[in-house]
Parts: sequence; C-alpha cells; structure tokens
Amino acid sequence: MIVLEPRQTTTDVPDAEALIKEARQRQRRRRLVIGIVALIAMVVSGVSYALVNRPSGRARPTRTSSPTKTVSATQSGSYVSPKAPTTLVVAPNGGLLVVDSGRDQILRRLPSGKFQVLAGDGKRGFSGDGGPAVDAELHLDYQAGIAVARNGTVYFADALNGRVREVLPDGIIKTVAGGGTISLGTNPVPALSASFGGPFSLFGLAMGPNGQLYIGTNGVYRLSPDGVLHWVVGKLVPPKDLPKGWGGVYSNPAIQSDFMPATRLAFDGKGDLLVAGGGGWGLYEMTKSGKLLFLETFRGDGYWGSLSEASRGSVVLSYGGGIFRFSSTGTVEPIGHLGSAIDSALGRLTKGPHMFIGGDGVAVSVNGDIYVDTNVGNTFTSVSAILELRPNGSVVPLWKS
Repeated sequence: MIVLEPRQTTTDVPDAEALIKEARQRQRRRRLVIGIVALIAMVVSGVSYALVNRPSGRARPTRTSSPTKTVSATQSGSYVSPKAPTTLVVAPNGGLLVVDSGRDQILRRLPSGKFQVLAGDGKRGFSGDGGPAVDAELHLDYQAGIAVARNGTVYFADALNGRVREVLPDGIIKTVAGGGTISLGTNPVPALSASFGGPFSLFGLAMGPNGQLYIGTNGVYRLSPDGVLHWVVGKLVPPKDLPKGWGGVYSNPAIQSDFMPATRLAFDGKGDLLVAGGGGWGLYEMTKSGKLLFLETFRGDGYWGSLSEASRGSVVLSYGGGIFRFSSTGTVEPIGHLGSAIDSALGRLTKGPHMFIGGDGVAVSVNGDIYVDTNVGNTFTSVSAILELRPNGSVVPLWKS
C-alpha cells in the first residue's frame, strides 16, 4: 500500500499572484525610464536646432543659391564734386541726375546740395554687371544720354563701351543693349546681341509715353519689354546733302528719312518724338503718322543742343546762347532773357570773360525749374557749372568748377 503524504507549502517558493504583481511593477518602471529618456532626447534636439538656426546678421545661403551683393540706390556711393557734367535729367522723385564724363560716373544731387555717386567707381573701363553700380567701371563721353523710368530705374549710355546700361532701384547695374556683334538696321535685333558701332556712336536716351526706352544712335531705336531693339527713324549713313524739304515736311515717311546722328531725344505732349542732331544739325519732329518735320529755326545748333520734356506738353531746348521752348503748336520761342541771365551768372562766378553758347545738358523739374550745365571746351564757356533757372528769371548756381 502506498501512502501519500500531504504537500507542504513553504516561503521559499513564491506563489503565482506575487510573481504577476512583481512583473507589473517592473513593466511600469521600464516605461517610466523610457519616457524620461525620450523626453531628455526631445529637449536636447530642440536646443540644438535653436542654436543652429538662430537669427543672425547674415543671410544663410542654401546650397542651390549664391548670395548677391546689393546696395540701396538711396544710400549708394560717396560724396564727390562734379568734374565735367554733360547731360542732365530730373527723376520722377524730383532729384537731379548728372552724367559726369570727366569722372566717368553718374551723380545725383541731394536736397542738401551734395553730389552722390549713383554709378561708377571712377575708373575708366567696363565691368560690374550684376553687382553694385557704384563698383562698376564706366567709359562715358560728353554726349552720353540718360533717362529715368517711372519706377526709378536709371538708364544711361555707357557710350565708349558701346552699351546702354541700367541702374535698378536696388542699386544693381546691368547692360540692357549693346555689346554684341549684330549691326543695326531696320530689322528687329535682340538688344544684347546688337552692336552700336564704333566709338562716339551712342547718344541720347528718352522714355516714351509707352514707358519704353528710346535710344539715339545713327538713327533712333525703341527697346521693347522683351529685350528687342526696333528701328524707329533714321538711316545709318550720313546724307551727302542737306535734308530734303529743308525747313518743311519730308515727302516720305520717317522710314525713308536720311539724318544722323540722334544726339538728344524728347517727347512732347502729343507723343511726337523730337530729335536733335541729324544730317542738318537741326531739330526734327517725328509725328505719330510717321512724317518727319524739320524745324529750320534750330538749324546749325542742333548737334550741340539739348532737349528736355517739360510741363504742359512742351519741350525745353538749350542752344545758340539761350533757352527756348518748343510749344505744342510747333514753334520755337526764347524763354525770356535767360541767355543774358546765364551770361551774367557765369560772369559773377568767374569774374572774367564768359560766353554761353549752349548747355551740354538741360532738364526741367515739375515745378518749372530749368537746369543747365556748361562744360569748358564743349560749349565755349570759361567755367564749368550747373545752374538752376527759376520761373521768376533768377539764376542760381548749384556748382561751379
């Protein structure tokens, strides 16, 4: 007979309930540790990201972009004194801009009366496209034109480099026409592929009523928004004789006219294009219908004269020892006795011989002030000066050599 003894329980063998309880406690501790570690990792990661991406005074370029050096057009350039001012223009904001062929720079006159560099580092040459205009090299001459768009973009003829360049409102300079090898004619030409020819073949500039830039060379061309030069008026070869219909209306449309070069351009209130220069060294008017008028009263002085669009649709001319106004009726009349007033002002400046033949540049402000400049050697004056002619007839020197 087999005797079965009763099972004895001791504390050395844990029961199932205790084992389950202990397992649950271990699981809770493990979860707590994992949570704390994860929280610490998140905090460290956030701090690292903040340190790496904190704001700084520099822009952080990406791998796909390179930083471009820019300069504000309202704060660019150092203060200088003009040397040989040639062409003038009044910007839409009322500021006076000066082409200074002696400095190979474009200057602006500030309300304080100081002149500040807008473009050009003062070194004669060609460089700087895509960068700050004040660091660019220019090569200007005494007939280099200048014009300003409504948005403040400044266009000028970098004449002896054979290019038209622009200074954008942010102070960056670019070439918009010229520098190529394609000769200009009557067919459209991509502006950056065009050649304006040799030295002294790039002249006046003007903004048209359509907001497009007009360029005077051996003929007049319009720069369209798509970067193409379109022929407007004038042939590319000098005429052998004086213009046909001297003092009257050409019998042919402007497409068959025969003048060169277009030294100064301006538009009147009717939208007609006025051109100073040409084979007759006169003032020409191209009407919207395509006819070309020659104004005999401007004969003999147009090459050296200057034009500026003025208020009420008129155009102001500087030539022949005085200041004249071209009215909407097609007449050219002297403005008071400004020629004598200029001579008197120049005499006071130099206290010696003086003679005003015609300003290299003329510009008109919205309130009717007329600005002219004189440059020794170009207009037979005895002093280089920039003068302000006020509506009351007074002449105020803004600068003199």
